[in-house]
Amino acid sequence: MPAPRFSMQEQEDLILAAAVQCIEDTSLLDFTMSALSKSAGLSMGSVYKHMQSKEDVLVALGYRSNVQLKRVFMEVLSLPLPVSVRLIAVQLFCHEKVALYRFSQHLDMLLGNEAILQRASERWLQRFMEEHIAIEQLFRQTIFDACESGELVVDSGEQEAMAHEMVIGMWSLCVGHTQVIMQRSARNVIGRGAEGPKKLECNSPIIRSIKTVINSYPWKTPVTDELIMQAIQMLEQRDLR
Repeated sequence: MPAPRFSMQEQEDLILAAAVQCIEDTSLLDFTMSALSKSAGLSMGSVYKHMQSKEDVLVALGYRSNVQLKRVFMEVLSLPLPVSVRLIAVQLFCHEKVALYRFSQHLDMLLGNEAILQRASERWLQRFMEEHIAIEQLFRQTIFDACESGELVVDSGEQEAMAHEMVIGMWSLCVGHTQVIMQRSARNVIGRGAEGPKKLECNSPIIRSIKTVINSYPWKTPVTDELIMQAIQMLEQRDLR
């Protein structure tokens, strides 16, 4: 028998590359599996071996987006800065510069919908969720490390609760800010939209808010405007802004 034209991994790559193109040509909701198949140059049977539904396609794209985001978070959280400042630096890199897709933020919001996730296959849902959990654990471990090093002055019995509180609080602020920016931009349908900044500055309202929240905890080195500027310079040097 002749060798297959593409390996399974090559087929998956072709399908997801085609999905990106189809979504950019239509939308996250309006692309079709038949258009995806045609764009990938694969039969519908080959496509369905990898993606059983449109929801699988979205979750698979979300999984790859999470892998990329985790890589960036790891780089930012290892900057030679106090941990308190690293936590604010994760909001300072330019998401458009590191995102895999132009629609990444909209995809993230869509995949927060449980109804979408419930229609995805177990295989893709498991991979997506595991990467999502790994990102959360990355932040938790960063806070635990700060406790161990003495940067965050907390009794050992309170570390677990504080780490959970800080991760949820920071996560809520960042996701909430993204949602607000997207909703304000969406007002463009009636000509009253406001595009959000491509990158946040030291005096941006959300950065000031996050700084206030972070400094409410007992850090050995609190966040200052000077330290935020250092973080911005380091991100620019690493082409993350």
